[in-house]
Amino acid sequence: MLEASPPTVVESLTGGLARLADEDALAITYLTEEVRAAMVECCERLAFRSARPVLGKPGQEVYQDLELTTDIPQESPLFDLAHRLEADLQVSLSRLSPAPLDYPFVINDFIVQRYSPGQNGITPHRDHVRYRGIVAIIVLSGSGRFWVCDDRKGTHARTVPESPGDLLLMRAPDFAGMTDRPFHALSDITRTRYSFGMRYDVSL
Repeated sequence: MLEASPPTVVESLTGGLARLADEDALAITYLTEEVRAAMVECCERLAFRSARPVLGKPGQEVYQDLELTTDIPQESPLFDLAHRLEADLQVSLSRLSPAPLDYPFVINDFIVQRYSPGQNGITPHRDHVRYRGIVAIIVLSGSGRFWVCDDRKGTHARTVPESPGDLLLMRAPDFAGMTDRPFHALSDITRTRYSFGMRYDVSL
């Protein structure tokens, strides 16, 4: 069982959420080195599969060069981390006025992604409309460039600075009454990168 996040982390999370409507995506420091290393070990024990190389309709293709898994054992400490993050997000959201969301934010969709050196990552895309409120990604290891942009061509690309142990937050529909889904991508992988993505899927 993970210890609760210290107040300074929750304060930083609250500040990040307060900026999220204006910034599309941002990162805050979230994990201690001890917890980060333990979560990497959990990821290394998972069974991964290659992502589908191409998704989307003609003219809206998304190219993927990475590995992923949603097959996470129920006893995995990754779920302890997800529960802690959900609690932290709920506390932080409750501190903001007006409230960015008019419903409780819950995490019910989980994915671990592995990007290896030499892989291309994923081209600009938007998450499915069924994912609402907030997209949360904890960077657990490695390197890579996470960036947001205006369209699938990568127009006006903006890098979101982040490091292992950071929590990436990205806006999703309903946040602050907004309906847009930011285009985002991951590229420039030079060291094996594990990330743990968590979302609220309203279809479940």
